[in-house]
Amino acid sequence: MCVSHVSHVTVRIYTPLVPCDSPCVSRVPRHRTRTCPPTSPPRAEAEEEELRRRLKYFFMSPCDKYRARGRRPVKLGLQLAKILLVTVQLILFGLSNQMVVTFKEENTIAFKHLFLKDYVDGAEDAYAVYTQQELYERLFYAVEKYLAMPNETIGRYAYVRGGNRSALLLCQQYYRKGRIDPANDTFNIDPNIVTDTLHEPHCPLHRLINVTIQFKLKAINIQTIINNEIPDCYTFTITITFDNKAHSGRVKIRLDNRADIKECKDPSVFGDNSFRLFFDVIVILICSLSFILCARSIIRGLLLQHVRTIPNTGNGAW
Repeated sequence: MCVSHVSHVTVRIYTPLVPCDSPCVSRVPRHRTRTCPPTSPPRAEAEEEELRRRLKYFFMSPCDKYRARGRRPVKLGLQLAKILLVTVQLILFGLSNQMVVTFKEENTIAFKHLFLKDYVDGAEDAYAVYTQQELYERLFYAVEKYLAMPNETIGRYAYVRGGNRSALLLCQQYYRKGRIDPANDTFNIDPNIVTDTLHEPHCPLHRLINVTIQFKLKAINIQTIINNEIPDCYTFTITITFDNKAHSGRVKIRLDNRADIKECKDPSVFGDNSFRLFFDVIVILICSLSFILCARSIIRGLLLQHVRTIPNTGNGAW
């Protein structure tokens, strides 16, 4: 019986140091190899640095861009000028609309004093009649004032005639048939409503629902010249209603005014009124330039978003 004894032997292997940038690969015993980690080519590093620089500059504020390259903040100044000019234009537009509203309201008050007998400001809800005599007096008073308007009114108004129709319409609405007898507690009413256009009311008051007087007047709002604007022409449709639908012995009277605005046919203003037109042109140009610059900035951002560097594959290839 043979017994073999094998002594333990420690083997140390020394491998020479090979620089990482050496093109060769050193071999060691037992067929083990050592490779160098990949390095980035100088061109890729330059592209990556250029992309960082472009991104940083793109998100800079106008002040930072001025400090970095001395670039004047033209777009910032343009935006501030646009805000200022648009604000001024909105103020002028508001003043113009205020004149339109004021002109209509003041004419409505003037019409109430002209065509409503014994009218008092602020008494719209309390303005009514209670007797037949008062009803007919105020009805004919409105018609007479309409006919005498060119010789009495302070404002400059003109009649509007619609073809073969009369310039003034007098209409009444009433129940077709009806009989009311409170003494016997009886009544007989046909609920069908009839609307007639006539020269004077002829319906019994117990069947009368309302009487309306309607006519149109034309006027020109010349106060807009103050704001260097061309005056507009107005057509007022005035309706005076004698409301008896409650049949309570109290007939309410109200005046409604509807204004239609349009451009005058042949406007002529002496003097130089081109400032407003010049101002509007300047605002349009600045807004257009601001839109172009903003669109260019957005397009540049989108193009910058799609810029990519070649990714590192880990083995030195790009």
